[in-house]
Amino acid sequence: MRGRALVFVNGWESATTIESHRVVAGSVPPVAAAGRIRVLLVEPRRIYAATVARHLRADDFAVEVAYSPRAAIIGLHEGDPDVVVVCVGAQGRGTAMLDRIRQETQVGVVALSDGDIAPLLVSTGAVCVGDIAALNVRIRLALRHCGVSGEPRGGYYGEVMHRREFGDLLIDMVARRVSLRGEALSLTRTEFEILSTLAESPGEPVTCRHLQLSLWGDASDGGRSTLGVHVGNLRRKLGEDPHSPRYLRTVRGTGYCLTG
Repeated sequence: MRGRALVFVNGWESATTIESHRVVAGSVPPVAAAGRIRVLLVEPRRIYAATVARHLRADDFAVEVAYSPRAAIIGLHEGDPDVVVVCVGAQGRGTAMLDRIRQETQVGVVALSDGDIAPLLVSTGAVCVGDIAALNVRIRLALRHCGVSGEPRGGYYGEVMHRREFGDLLIDMVARRVSLRGEALSLTRTEFEILSTLAESPGEPVTCRHLQLSLWGDASDGGRSTLGVHVGNLRRKLGEDPHSPRYLRTVRGTGYCLTG
């Protein structure tokens, strides 16, 4: 069965219809082949949309384009996507849409800034290749969050561990449950998102910027302070020693990592 992704890119003032790319030599048809992720790209700036769509098609995504929030919501509900990639823009223009998607659906979400898109506008060079590869990885990681038995709906991505263990800490990524020494923990949605994002890269540092973008689609200094508050609350629920935490460790100058 086909996988689908929904990509929101900055700006909302253009037409409301959903338009699929015309099929030309070497392009991906509007109807995705079995096993492909289908991408709905929402971007009023047509040059930007064409650039991002070209890179996604080259990375084996099937792409359709919408140019407004209304068209995006139609695509979200009628297209049944697996992943939403939201570009919030320099002033956080897409934050409200990001929150709405998280409230209305259980799809995975990737927040994308204009800074993430800018390297894709470079016509050639390794920087462009590296950044589209990073977007590819972020989409696939987001698919794991919304998977059934470790797979996105339709079973596109094979076996992915959806239960993560860190010593006595157990995280069920699909059921969205966390237990410590067999006792269920009551976490807020934000606390679970922090924990599950860190669990995707066990033992590896995850930057504050990455966490902020994943949570709110914004990487401002104020958001970093808010992130610290949520991390502190999460540590208290984990019973961490503030001077020597066992699970949720601070990586100075970088962010946090989850260890067992």
